[in-house]
Amino acid sequence: MIIDTHCHFDMMQNPEQYIQSAENKGDIIIGMTNLPSHFQMGYAHVRNFRHIRLALGFHPQLAAKSSHELVSFGKQVNKTSYIGEVGLDFSKDFVASKEKQIYAFRYVLNHIKDKDKIVSVHSRKAEKEVFELLQEYEIKNVIFHWYSGPLSLINKIIDAGYYFSINEAMTVSISGRKIISKIPQNQILTESDAPFNKHSKILNAISNIGLTEDLIYSNFLKLINTIV
Repeated sequence: MIIDTHCHFDMMQNPEQYIQSAENKGDIIIGMTNLPSHFQMGYAHVRNFRHIRLALGFHPQLAAKSSHELVSFGKQVNKTSYIGEVGLDFSKDFVASKEKQIYAFRYVLNHIKDKDKIVSVHSRKAEKEVFELLQEYEIKNVIFHWYSGPLSLINKIIDAGYYFSINEAMTVSISGRKIISKIPQNQILTESDAPFNKHSKILNAISNIGLTEDLIYSNFLKLINTIV
């Protein structure tokens, strides 16, 4: 059984075929959305699947042009137990929208702070800021998606009880393997980040770091049990 905690299947060439195939195999996929309007379009198509879930998202890279969608986020937040993709991105192409990103992320966190949600966060070049805001709003059940930040922050993330979702690309890079080596096995989950990630095979990711499907499934069940 594949556990994919971060996949953009709504961006696939044929989303319906992709998720139906996964459903038939018993794979578990949490589909990220980049905006509330994307969630709204996909929700009806996914709600009756047993193993496929759709997350409500507001991607930081879209914060500058899509702030008008924040109201819709608040209106739809009770439709799903999954939130993503949300967070901050202070890389060179997006740092100019830093203040708008922070405003949007605070808006999201304020709407989920007292709710049982599983949250997949984007934190590129803003790992410390993302972590501090999660702590400020006392957010639980967080998954750091494709973490690429400082090694020095990892222990704080671990101590907060948060998870890391790893993908194949991380397992074949030197920096990625250094990060993975710092994470306890019971706080590792898997992701594909498809279709954006060219090295997205989850079975390869598991094999490359010497884990098992059963361990990942056990970690996922432990996380799920916090919201049921």
